[in-house]
Amino acid sequence: MKKVSQLIYSFALGALVALPSIAQPLEQPNSPDYNPKASYDGPYKLNTWSISAHFGPSMFFGDLREYDFWPVTKTSLDRHKESGTIQGGISINKQLSYLFGARLDGSIGNLRGMKSRNYGRYFEGNYGDVSLSGTVNLKGLLLGPNKMKRWKVDVYAGVGRVFYDATAYSLTGGVPLRETGKKNDWVIPTGLNINYELTSRLDLGLDFRLNHVNSDYLDATYGGDYDLTPDLNAIKNQKTSRKGNSELDKYGYGAIQLTYKLGKKPLKVKKVDGKWDYKPEDGYYNLRYTDPKVLLKAPKILTLEEMDSVAKANRPKDIDPRLLLDTDGDGVSDFFDKEPNSPAGAIVDGSGRVLDFDTYVKNALATGAACSEIFANVQFETDKNVIKPEFQEILKNVAQLMNKNGCRLQLAGHADRRATDRYNMALSRRRVDAVKNFLINEAGLSDPSKVIVDYFGAFKPIADSATKAGLQKNRRVELKLLP
Repeated sequence: MKKVSQLIYSFALGALVALPSIAQPLEQPNSPDYNPKASYDGPYKLNTWSISAHFGPSMFFGDLREYDFWPVTKTSLDRHKESGTIQGGISINKQLSYLFGARLDGSIGNLRGMKSRNYGRYFEGNYGDVSLSGTVNLKGLLLGPNKMKRWKVDVYAGVGRVFYDATAYSLTGGVPLRETGKKNDWVIPTGLNINYELTSRLDLGLDFRLNHVNSDYLDATYGGDYDLTPDLNAIKNQKTSRKGNSELDKYGYGAIQLTYKLGKKPLKVKKVDGKWDYKPEDGYYNLRYTDPKVLLKAPKILTLEEMDSVAKANRPKDIDPRLLLDTDGDGVSDFFDKEPNSPAGAIVDGSGRVLDFDTYVKNALATGAACSEIFANVQFETDKNVIKPEFQEILKNVAQLMNKNGCRLQLAGHADRRATDRYNMALSRRRVDAVKNFLINEAGLSDPSKVIVDYFGAFKPIADSATKAGLQKNRRVELKLLP
C-alpha cells in the first residue's frame, strides 16, 4: 500500500509541475470562441471548472488500529468499535488540459481506532483538512479520448494541512489516557477518483483517498508509548511531527461523489451511426471528458483535378516585370519612368523626369502653386546610416520648400540583402531616422509632423542585388514630396 501511494504521489506531482511546459495552444482558427490564453491545445473554448461534494465512511491507519484491512465493528470487554466513522467535504476542480488538472479539497470527519495488544487502548477524534492536488486522467492516458467515453478515472496527489483533536482511552474502564488538544500538521493526500458522466451538468462517482500525515499523534498515541498511566498533557506539550518507533499515521475514506460542471451552454457528446458526433458550434464541451484535439475537423483532401481547378480560378494576372524594377534608382518604377536613365541622386517628378530643383522651387514660390509629387533617393554606404555630402544640399532644399509651401514628405528606408531580415529592418529604420534628424537639426525643418516615415529592410529592392551597382542602389532612403 505504501509503495502504491508513493507511486501515485510522484506521478501526479510530476504531472502538475510539468503543466506549464505542455500548455502550447494552437494557432487561432476561424472560431469566435477561440481562447488564446487557454492552457490546453485546441481550436475551441471548453468548460473547465466543476465543483464536487462527497460523503462516506472514514478510516484510520496507525498505532491504534487492530487489523490492517478490516475494522472492529462491535464493542466488547476487550474490544472497541472502530467502524461507523464518517466524513464529508467539497472539491473545486480545474481541468488544465485533457490529461492534467488540479483540485482544491476541504473535508471534515471523525476517526476511531483501538489496539488491544501492548497498548490496551482506543481513541476517538475529529479532524478537518484542506489540500491542493494535481490530477492525472488515467483513463485518457491509457485508453485515449474515445474509449469508455462517459468515464473519467483520475489519480491524484498533493499537499495540505490537517487540523485534529483526539483522546485516547483505556480499553478497560474507558479512562482517558492521552489528549492531543488542538493540533495541526502537514498531510500528503493520494487517491483514486472515478466518475461517470450522467448529464451535461452532473457526474456521479467514487473517491478513494489515503492521507499521509506528518505526525504520529493523530490517534493521541505515538509508537512505543505503552504506559497506561493517565497523562492527559503528555502529547499536548509535544511539538507536532513527533515520531515514535512506528510509521507515521494515515487516514482516509471511500466516498460517493456528485460533481456539478460549471460553465455556459454545456454539451454532452452524442453517438451517431456508431461514431461520436461533436458539434462545438452548439455550445461548450467539458475538458473533463473531451480532448480538444478531437474537435479539429479533418481537412478536405482535394483531387488533382480539384486542385488544378482552384489554382486556375485563383491565379492572379501576370505582373509586368517593369513594375518591380527601378533601373536608375530614382524611386519611379521602369513601367512609369519616362527617363529610365536618370543620373544618381537626381530629383524627378512622378513620371521619372529629371527636375531642376532650384527652378522648381522658384516657380513654386512665384506662382504659389501647390506641391507636386517629386521623387529623390538618398543613398548610403554599406552598413552605414551617415548622410553623404552630395545629398545634404538636396535635403536642405527639400526642407526650404516644405517650410515655405507647406509640402509633406514621405520617407521610406531600404537596405541591400546582405544581412538577416531583422538586422536589415533595423538598419533601414536608422537610415530613415538619420534623414529626418538632418532635416530637423541641420536643414531647419520647422514642422517635423509633416514627415511620414516607413522602413522595409531588404524586402523592396529596385535593382539586381547580384551586382555591386545594384546593391548600392538598394541602400537608400526614398524621398517623396506630397501636396
